[in-house]
Amino acid sequence: MPDIVKIILDTAGQKGHGSFLYLEQGKSITIGRHTRSSGDMLAIYNQLVSKRHCCVSRVRQDVYVEDLGSKNGTELNGQRLIPHRKYPVAPGDRLTLVSGLVRLQVDFDGDLEETREYAVSDLLEREVQLHDHLQSIQIGNEQVTLSKKEYLLFKLLHDRLDHFVTKEEIMQRVWPERCMENTELVGIDEVNSLIYRTNKKLGSSFVIKSVYKKGVYMKREESYAGSEASNS
Repeated sequence: MPDIVKIILDTAGQKGHGSFLYLEQGKSITIGRHTRSSGDMLAIYNQLVSKRHCCVSRVRQDVYVEDLGSKNGTELNGQRLIPHRKYPVAPGDRLTLVSGLVRLQVDFDGDLEETREYAVSDLLEREVQLHDHLQSIQIGNEQVTLSKKEYLLFKLLHDRLDHFVTKEEIMQRVWPERCMENTELVGIDEVNSLIYRTNKKLGSSFVIKSVYKKGVYMKREESYAGSEASNS
């Protein structure tokens, strides 16, 4: 078994693009619903998931899962766990939340060496920094300055990278002054125009995409930039 195990969140409709964290020996990862104070936990954007839903821990060579008293439960191979009791997780086990609605993949194979090499060689080029006071983002050596609304949109979507955000939530977060009574409502054309302008400024580093009846999501586009360069 490798020194570090990978915990991957498989999001509905986006398999392979879920968030993940590495689980080191002697450490634990808390999994729960995203809040402003989520911190280092593996956050899930689903209201049926409890704020502190479950915990995956590593003790020597063994991995354990523990339900933290969640409202809608944690399941191991289809069996609902008794809260506050640790259960061993073996390769191939199926770990789900909320009666199978959310799936957690425990990767025992590990790609740590590949990840370390990747991180050391490309860290500075891939690092993203947000500067609230400047309304700008730093992507490696490139700085992108945005308008106030563009920056609020980017910040919201970056917090939810690879996850859907509804256009209604964009309206509330980007135009809070117009989401009160007796004010002019935000039109869908304004939202689409903002997404278009922000996309143009982000170039090939990120891309914002709309999916009919689901919302908007943003993803990193390093591989896209590479393919564009090779085709030019």
